[in-house]
Amino acid sequence: MGFFKGKKRRNSGIVIGFIIATLVMIVSACSPQGESGKVSNGKVYKWRMVTHQIPGTSRYDGTILPFVEAVKEASGGRLIIEPYGADNLFPSTDTFDSVKDGVVEMAAIYTGFWTGKDPIFALGGGTMPGDPIQGFAEHYYRSDKLEPLISKVYEKHGIKNLGSFDYAPEEILLSATPIRSIDDFKGKNIRAAGIASIYYGKLGASAISLSPPEIYTGLQLGTVDAAEYNDFLVNKELGLHEVTKYVIEPALHVGPSSDKELIVNPKAWESLPDDLKAIVMTARDEARYNSAVAYGVENQKAKQEWLDSGVEIIQLPDADVEEMRKVAFDLLLEYKNEGAASEEYINAYAEVLYDLGYVEDAKKLGYTR
Repeated sequence: MGFFKGKKRRNSGIVIGFIIATLVMIVSACSPQGESGKVSNGKVYKWRMVTHQIPGTSRYDGTILPFVEAVKEASGGRLIIEPYGADNLFPSTDTFDSVKDGVVEMAAIYTGFWTGKDPIFALGGGTMPGDPIQGFAEHYYRSDKLEPLISKVYEKHGIKNLGSFDYAPEEILLSATPIRSIDDFKGKNIRAAGIASIYYGKLGASAISLSPPEIYTGLQLGTVDAAEYNDFLVNKELGLHEVTKYVIEPALHVGPSSDKELIVNPKAWESLPDDLKAIVMTARDEARYNSAVAYGVENQKAKQEWLDSGVEIIQLPDADVEEMRKVAFDLLLEYKNEGAASEEYINAYAEVLYDLGYVEDAKKLGYTR
């Protein structure tokens, strides 16, 4: 945890300076010479924010806490956001309706928890099975291109989407039993969420729903044979290396993704003065920066610690990987038939793949230029 806290201290001056510069632009825009806007009246706003991540892990302490602290500091205490970790106020799966109904004002949350609300939520945040995209830069290129499409669907359901909150490296597949081929997935019980649960079903496994705090005991007691969750870093902080014998690579259920989308209640958002909105968005960018710097390096360090603890990493055969990627892309093609929004999203994703040089993968999803 020292890495994140140290980075926050070293960069706090830069971040706050950036926030102040942003506020100068907002104030200028709200001046008589510019377009009129809502300026701060000194009122103190108190919000509650929920997330599916667990306090004490990097995905919480390294992004959620710096985010709320930056908002408080930059706003001079005029916007106070109280964070709550996984399942603290209510189950993570209830977050959608809780934000929509104003039970809480804000959430930094994985979109795959509510695939039943709209098919496009299974695809949001970059959670694409078989995804070849790599690294922070490619991920955020995709995120910026696709964000307007998922934001439009959120708006249809009565929620304001503020975009990707942070960066997540490729998740890993933890297993208590060896999975050395595509055939070994058959009959396995695998903890999964969102579109990953459908993907594992296509491979012959049964998807089991477990909240993040339940994964440890699920693997320990044999409730599940395997579990897909976060990267090496966060999973080690949760102690999952203690109940894991194997890590299966590559984990094709998702590539680098937005671990959390930042969503807010529309009425709460519109009640904020423009300067506070700018502070929220700039603090979000700080969270992106923190995650980009930390997760790549620290995740690789943690991977070595997994190996040192005796966990075996199984590399799936190349032929099986290709077959599993085909299964994944066939699933994405099925989503194109789920509705106009899903079709538009998959087509836009295919264009992103083409732009990033994944030409053959783009063609598999029907992209032509």
